[in-house]
Amino acid sequence: MNKIIPIQESVPIQESVPIPVSTVCCEHKLTTFILEGLGWTGSILVLCPYVMTLERDLDFILNTLGATGLLIVCITSKQYQSIVINSAWIIGGIYKYYANK
Repeated sequence: MNKIIPIQESVPIQESVPIPVSTVCCEHKLTTFILEGLGWTGSILVLCPYVMTLERDLDFILNTLGATGLLIVCITSKQYQSIVINSAWIIGGIYKYYANK
């Protein structure tokens, strides 16, 4: 007859040990810091034309650079809805700029 062995006796279980914060890769922290900065800068650049009266060229540049910064952050974090809207923002801005020139 088959003997049933409890799982605790048949498979050794290792307790998980948390990784100390000091061992987290410095490159990962730097990448996160750069992406956060890029996202915030993009947000500010997109909002500036709404709160200030700007020339057409500067409005276009700020919107395009801001949306591009946000797009990069969205791509790296796989936020697909935001990727679509920021891509549309960039394409629409380019179209509007060159169609009305």
